[in-house]
Amino acid sequence: MRFLTKVFLIPALLIAFNGCRSRDVVLAPQIASLVGTWRLVEPDSSYTVTLTFALDTANPPLDITPFLANGKSSVNDYNVRLFATIDGMMSAENLGSTKKAGTLKATEFEQRYFTNLRAVVRFDMITPDKLRLRHGGESPHFMIYERVN
Repeated sequence: MRFLTKVFLIPALLIAFNGCRSRDVVLAPQIASLVGTWRLVEPDSSYTVTLTFALDTANPPLDITPFLANGKSSVNDYNVRLFATIDGMMSAENLGSTKKAGTLKATEFEQRYFTNLRAVVRFDMITPDKLRLRHGGESPHFMIYERVN
């Protein structure tokens, strides 16, 4: 009888306590401020380049907040997974893009942009509407965006 009590009581308690846990995700203000659409303004704004941060709701944040990001570059649309931490660290992985043809100049610009985006290591908010991404790609080692919405 004791065995049956343990077999049924322990899982019931685990389910009850698990159900009490809040499912709402609370983001740190500096992480929450990333959500939205940004437009590249420096170092080169020859083309309209956007970057949109959306929370990856399938993977709620713990110590690292995942984002499903996407945007439009000089030639192609792109998507990338970005990961941010409360201390300003950021990394990118799985950058993919459409494969449209463009001018040589626009394509070279886009490849530099993608190289730099893949090499992102830090982010900081210069102002509430200005974001700086630091990277290890080509010089200069930053990209500055202004908030679109």
